[in-house]
This record gives sequence, C-alpha cells and structure tokens, in this order.
Amino acid sequence: MTKRSATDITARSAIEVLRAGVPNWAAIRLLETDENALRQNFLDRLQRCSSALRDEEQPEGIVIAGGFGAGKSHQLGYLAVLAQQENFVVSLVPISKETPLFDPARLFAAAIRAAVVPSAIDDVMTAVMARLHPNSDRYEALEYWTTAEVQAGRLSSLFAALLHMIPRRTTDPDDHARMARFFAGGKLSVTLAKSWLREAGAARLFDLKPVREGDLALQRARFAPRLFRAAGYSGWCVLLDEVELIARYSPLQRGRSYAELVRWLGSDKEERIPGVVTVAALTDDFPDQMFHQRRDDERIPPLLETRGLLRQAAMARSGMDRLGRGQFRLSAPDEAGLRRSLDKIATLYRDAYDWTPPQIEIGERLAGKPMRQYVKSWITTWDIMRLYGEAPVISTQSIATDYTESSEIEQVPARGDEDAAA
Repeated sequence: MTKRSATDITARSAIEVLRAGVPNWAAIRLLETDENALRQNFLDRLQRCSSALRDEEQPEGIVIAGGFGAGKSHQLGYLAVLAQQENFVVSLVPISKETPLFDPARLFAAAIRAAVVPSAIDDVMTAVMARLHPNSDRYEALEYWTTAEVQAGRLSSLFAALLHMIPRRTTDPDDHARMARFFAGGKLSVTLAKSWLREAGAARLFDLKPVREGDLALQRARFAPRLFRAAGYSGWCVLLDEVELIARYSPLQRGRSYAELVRWLGSDKEERIPGVVTVAALTDDFPDQMFHQRRDDERIPPLLETRGLLRQAAMARSGMDRLGRGQFRLSAPDEAGLRRSLDKIATLYRDAYDWTPPQIEIGERLAGKPMRQYVKSWITTWDIMRLYGEAPVISTQSIATDYTESSEIEQVPARGDEDAAA
C-alpha cells in the first residue's frame, strides 16, 4: 500500500467538500476568487482598522449577497485567508439555531470559539494570554483604555481588575485560565475575583459588582479587539454567514437581530465596535422578501417601541436600511471564469484520485445558475466516468430559500457555564 503525499490528501479533501457544496480551507486556498473589487474593498477596510481604533471608530462592514450556491461561503472563506495574512484574528460564524443573531452572548461566544489565530494552533484566548506582556506599551495602553471605560460606566470594573491581576497571579496557571474563560464569554465568581484582589493588596482599587450577562456580552465584544491588539494582532475580523436565517425568527427576534447586525457592521454611530471588521453574507432576494413583501421595515420598529426598546428600534431601522442598500452582489460567472474553475478543479481531481479526468463541457449556462451547481455537476460527471466508464446526463433542481417563520428555530439549547455567575 503506497503512502499518499500531502498534496494528494489536500486535493482529496478539497474535492470532497466541493462535492458536498461546502468548501473548506483546502478548497478555498486552492481556488481563488475572481471578485477583485470585493477583495480590494475588504483589504482597504482591514488597513483602516488600526487608525479607526485610535479614533474609537469602526470601518463600516460589507454585506455580500448572492443566490443559493452562488459562492457566498467560499468568498467568506477567501476573505478569512486574506485577513489572517494581515495578522487579524478571524472568526467565521454561520448563523444557526445554536448561534442566533438576536442573542449577543451566544453570538460573541460562537465568534470566540470559531476564532482562528494567525500562525497558531491554540484557541484564541490561550494564544492571546501567552502573548500579553504586562510591561509593554501595548498592555499599558489596554489598561489605560479599560480604566477610562470603567470610569465612564461602559465597562465593568472586573475587566480592569483582571488586567491588574494578570501579572500578579503568574504562579497559578488555573487562575489565568479562569481569566481567559471570562474574556471568552464564561462566568467568573465575583467572590473569587475579590479574593485575588485582597491577596494582592488591591481590594480597595476596584469596586466589583455582579453584571447582567447581556450587558457583559456587549462589553466583551468591545474589549476583545483591544485585548487582541495588546497581544500584537492587527484586529478582529468577523465573518457572518447565512444571515438570511433572520427571516425565520419571530418579528420581535428579527428586530433584535437587525439591531445586533448593525452593531457588528459598524453602521450605527452609537453602537460601533472599534477594532472589528465585519462581513455578512445573505441571499440576494432577502431584502425583497423581508422589506417589500413582509414589510419588516414598517412593522418591526413600532413593535420594539411598544415594548420600550427604543434604542433597539432605532438600531433595527439602521440594520434594515443597511441590508437594503450597498450590498456587494456576487457576479454571475462568465464563460472564461467558468473555464478557469473547471481547469483548476480538474487538476485537483487528478491529484486526488491519480486519474486524469477527460475534458468536459462547462454545462448549460442559464441565468441565475449558481456556481455550486456547475462545480457539483463537473465532479459528479468525473466520478461516474472514473468508476463506471460512462458519461452521465446530469439533471438539476433549484432549492428555494425557506423564509417561513419557525418558533423551533428560536429554541436555543441551554448553555453550560463552568464558573459561578459574575
């Protein structure tokens, strides 16, 4: 039995996920994108992130729109690779039942779990804590900013207290792990934090009080990119996929989702997250379905206002306005682009199976035919030719996006917390 080369394994992995219609890192790295305008637009935002952070600003995010199978997930994956090359921590987060857009705590926790750190295999908080140098200018800048935020009432004093304790509890790695879990979205006992401060003779420096989990989630989101910068990273890139799931929530949760989305996109002047660059992907018919047919833009803000959620109502308006304008629509593949993709995937297929696929036609070009359909038909054709020696006739059927409301989609599984409540 011969040992397969690393190239063969990578190629096989790429082909398998392309066959399934969900490209992984191998496929994304091997198949570049032709969306050059999107690439440059995205890089410009990454470059502006540092200066914007100094001014407490956030580059406005990008909204990518395309039909089912048009390559939105592939584009997000490609942007993730670019962001890592620019030394950004990157989180690719598909919106799902487990990661509802209307829940700030779950969304933040999911983004931290998904975070990929440049040139490291550790989870993000382990890598960040290892790179913090308390005597450095970056760490002092983080402490200065955190103290100012605490004094202004925008951050819990627990953040400042933990930064004070990091260089003073170096003998117990478990304590550092507890701090890292808190920054990542876990709970930390206020009683425990107070005991640390007493041992360090700093009990009177910080007024620690319990904080609502919802408030902590928003505070962590603002603190995390500053923490990443203190550890030497350029910032935080958050890529939100399958945002069209908003459509399946109830009106109230849709309103909260629009508000959260506008916060991450940096499109609301009062609710930006400096240090973050966000890209959100959704189906191209979402605005028509939600704003022209279901009239969310008319119905949802008043609904939030009747519940006393005035700020969320204003943010929801901003979020719906952002989704209704300025989308980057993925271009339909032209014949030259399809031919390039066909040739690249044929090379991958050859490396994956040690079998040279014969030349085949691109396939019938129809308006609205997604890239995924082309790719899967090519691979299926080669599979059947390789295995059975026959040239198949491929038939396809389009899958419509489900925009119907579902109460089940909002029933989020309970979270498990390791430490006592903060």
